[in-house]
Amino acid sequence: MRILIMILSVLACGIGNVLAEEPVIPANKAVIPFDTKLGVVTFNHQMHADLSATECTTCHHTLKPGETVKSCHECHDKEATDAPKAKTAFHTRCTSCHEYTAAKGEVAGPLTKKCKLCHIK
Repeated sequence: MRILIMILSVLACGIGNVLAEEPVIPANKAVIPFDTKLGVVTFNHQMHADLSATECTTCHHTLKPGETVKSCHECHDKEATDAPKAKTAFHTRCTSCHEYTAAKGEVAGPLTKKCKLCHIK
């Protein structure tokens, strides 16, 4: 009987994972271009969302259940006093994640501080 209960529990967990909702990235947010002074940075939002180890709250760190995702610039703007400016937040978040991923031996995005690897004119 214990084995049957254990098998049913494992199956229930597996079915729950299959039925879990995947985050839906709107088509207009699948690839997000950030126009900067040094050139356009193209962020492949859909590709990052599809990474198995990435959760939405990794980047959308203030997101609460049931809330709508806000633009990064709503908090990280030039006048922000309680959040770092977007440039600082993006450079810190992106670089640290790429370095962490590369340290695990996995393929990562740009790691060096060569601006033109991300900023395209």
